[in-house]
Amino acid sequence: MRTSCALAVMLVACGPVPTEADAGDVSTDGGASLPTTRAQLKAFLLAETWKSWAAEPAVHDSAGPHGGLVRTFVNPALYDSLKQGSATHPAGSIVVKELHSATEVTGYAIDVKREDGEWVFLEGFKPSIDQYYFTGTNNLCGTCHAGGRDFVLTPASAFP
Repeated sequence: MRTSCALAVMLVACGPVPTEADAGDVSTDGGASLPTTRAQLKAFLLAETWKSWAAEPAVHDSAGPHGGLVRTFVNPALYDSLKQGSATHPAGSIVVKELHSATEVTGYAIDVKREDGEWVFLEGFKPSIDQYYFTGTNNLCGTCHAGGRDFVLTPASAFP
């Protein structure tokens, strides 16, 4: 799986950068607006409010498609869903993965589940942090994440 994801990343890197499909704002049950466009996701990442969410205890080697060192954060909706062992996660679920070198954060990956049940994926590396943007699951990100529980690869056991 890692080899096929790495190959897919290399193929995308050699081809044109995906264009942004403007998904617009989506409301959750609480009325909060979800970031779903490329610009909204980038702004959300840079604001770093997600750093207060449940997180893996430490940076570690990636077991998934991102390679290198990673640390994952999940919002309360996704945390609860993971801990309950849900087969599907609720709209408004968000996961943020920090991508690390040995000494610093080099990029991010963020997945957001829209109200319509579709996932939005963004991955990027500093300084722009928004090189790859996809909606739905029939794409580079969705293909690798398909092996997870409702497209989330990090297991509940990774969180305290």
